[in-house]
Amino acid sequence: MRHSSVLLLLTCTSISQAALPLPPYLTPCARSDPNFNACALQSGKKAVASVIKGDRKYNVPPLNPLRIKEIKVTDGGGQRVGLTLILKDADIFGMMDSDIRKTDFDFKNQTVSYEMFLPRAEVLGKYEVNGRILILPINGNGDINITMVNSKVTYDHDFTIEPKNGNNYMVQKNPRASVFPERAYFHMTNLFNGDKTLGKQMNIFLDENWKDVFTELSPAIFTAFTEMITTIISGIASSVPYEVAFPEKLP
Repeated sequence: MRHSSVLLLLTCTSISQAALPLPPYLTPCARSDPNFNACALQSGKKAVASVIKGDRKYNVPPLNPLRIKEIKVTDGGGQRVGLTLILKDADIFGMMDSDIRKTDFDFKNQTVSYEMFLPRAEVLGKYEVNGRILILPINGNGDINITMVNSKVTYDHDFTIEPKNGNNYMVQKNPRASVFPERAYFHMTNLFNGDKTLGKQMNIFLDENWKDVFTELSPAIFTAFTEMITTIISGIASSVPYEVAFPEKLP
């Protein structure tokens, strides 16, 4: 059974106390509009570049790159030798070029889902690994590069509407992201205590078996993307009242 934990290092730490209007780079869409999702999609597409740059006023840190302080993923237990992977001080690059391709707001059931496309995304940082990956033992600590090409990213969350300071706000619940790359590349330095021959062979193995390797390492990647997208949505949702962000009707 996999377990993952994450510590996100935010560069934007102020907490908004007063209710704010919708940011100027987001276009309001009426909940009563039968074409709400088409409206929300267009609004999201136009807002990506502004959002990724960060907006301190709305508690959104700069996201190109986003710094993840630590992600730890463990797999296996008992007599089974599992895999323990720790990513530290990892930067995620590539969100600036993301293209939102689908939005699905279900206000009745209080669920939201998004789908986006990333031409290229990179995770660069430090790693510690121990255990087995596929059939081979692996251990080491050093630099890691995970590069994903032409990836579909899905992100879903539930939500509740909760009062705060006289207004109602959307509060995310159970956020989850998945990443499906057309191709992925992995490279780790200093494997097997710096044994260059074993390290080179392992990196070749990772490249040749990238699909299965990605499946093994995906909990860390999914966790990183979940935290990144959640940071954007929760920052704005906690600053802008629900009726302002999602009015029943437009003026």
